[in-house]
Amino acid sequence: MRHIAVPFAACLAVVLCAMAPAGAAAQPPPCERKDGTALRDTFWRHGPQRHPLIGEVLKDGKPIALHAAQCARSPLQQLIVEVWGAIRAGGLVLLGEVHDNAEHHKVRGDILWPRLEPGLATRDRRPVAVFEHIREDQQAQLDRFYVKAQRSRRLWGADDLLRELDWQSSGWPPGEIFKPLFAAALWAKLPIEPGNAPRARIRVLARGEPQDVSSAETARLNLARSMPERLVAALAGELEASHCGMVPASAFAAMTLAQRYTDAHLASRLVEAADKRGAAFLLAGNGHVRSDRGVPWYTRQLAPGRKTLTVLLLEVEEGKMDAGLYVPLDPDGAAAADYVLFTPRQERPDPCAKMRQGRP
Repeated sequence: MRHIAVPFAACLAVVLCAMAPAGAAAQPPPCERKDGTALRDTFWRHGPQRHPLIGEVLKDGKPIALHAAQCARSPLQQLIVEVWGAIRAGGLVLLGEVHDNAEHHKVRGDILWPRLEPGLATRDRRPVAVFEHIREDQQAQLDRFYVKAQRSRRLWGADDLLRELDWQSSGWPPGEIFKPLFAAALWAKLPIEPGNAPRARIRVLARGEPQDVSSAETARLNLARSMPERLVAALAGELEASHCGMVPASAFAAMTLAQRYTDAHLASRLVEAADKRGAAFLLAGNGHVRSDRGVPWYTRQLAPGRKTLTVLLLEVEEGKMDAGLYVPLDPDGAAAADYVLFTPRQERPDPCAKMRQGRP
């Protein structure tokens, strides 16, 4: 039996309708994928974590409105509908993540390759999928994957792509947890493109030693430096907190510039991809996706006419039931995302404890 994630009030409404007199309007059936497989929110409702926020979606800080057509949508399905509406309108959609949370990569695979009923269909739109996890200097490896896949007598998939990208040496979490995301992009036939700057360039900037920069890099650096000071200060505060007091304060000016340069680079690649194919997704960490000082700030400078939607994937916390307490805010107190999707939490060691022990 399929279950959909709906607020308590909606569940109560279903019960009352079941008790209504004969002749009352019937409730539409739950929406299902064309291939019969379930979306991740179905698994979450039966998973070991029973947090009531799991599977819920906030839009502009409030519970997303569910619009039933031929079938009753879950919050995740409604999110998919609205995301693809923006894509069909030529928009930019940024899907966040916590890098080591496998559920984040699985559910974003649902979004990239929905396989839903006609009301939720992609209408054959093939936007670009731009990945933070692939660097610009890996373009040749990506091209090689597509050439080999085209020539091969067998179907090439996510395992082949990860091998061509030498994922095990990338510094990202294990490829096994990213595989569903790449598989979804490949099955959906979305062109995959690199989004990140070369690692060496970011390291140079983080050390405060910009040199031998190209004209494109100069433009991105100038764009990064044009961010308002209050947003830069907020970013510096976030970086300082994430380093657990283990990094000297003098290092954060260069680190914030490197972060801003990365965001400007991701934004330029995203806009270029959308210009080529009409629309684009960005797959990146939540810090890059937030709408106030992340990539969207730069896309608004580079392509003010394109609609941009941001989706943060936030992990629930035991005992923390107020949805509003999770949502990051901009300096004016507004939600720093268009949508928030609540997901199961990935258990992990305390990162500050690891840093204090001198481990990476």
